[in-house]
Amino acid sequence: MIKSPVFKTVFIIIFVTLAVAFSSLLYFSYQDYVHPKHVYGRWIEVGAPPYRTEVLTLNSRGVYRNDRLIATQFEFDGKRITINTGGGRSIYQVAGTFDSPQLKRLEPNSPTQRFIKEGFEDTIDMQGGGAAKNRRAALSDHFGNQ
Repeated sequence: MIKSPVFKTVFIIIFVTLAVAFSSLLYFSYQDYVHPKHVYGRWIEVGAPPYRTEVLTLNSRGVYRNDRLIATQFEFDGKRITINTGGGRSIYQVAGTFDSPQLKRLEPNSPTQRFIKEGFEDTIDMQGGGAAKNRRAALSDHFGNQ
């Protein structure tokens, strides 16, 4: 009979210890996931002409647009970046892949803006345009060759 209460006590202690360890692991993993260090860096606008390309820099000191400070802080929830400035609120969504990190501006939604992290510019067409650009090229070829 002495073994039974001791066995139960040891089992409960092991179970509680494992539960606390697993909860701690989840908590610290989530804290790392939402840490802004994952979006720190220079983000270059995609699809804009070279003379009007916007560069957004996010770091621990704040948010810079074209090397000018626009906000001293920003919020990052793991998927979206919220920047509050005197001109209003901007929201960017993390998009792309691990090999081609991108940001898409959600708010304000006009004009549409996409950014790619500096160093990954070769993973996409920086001129943008997509289907519209292809249509223009096809029309130009069709009417230009006659």
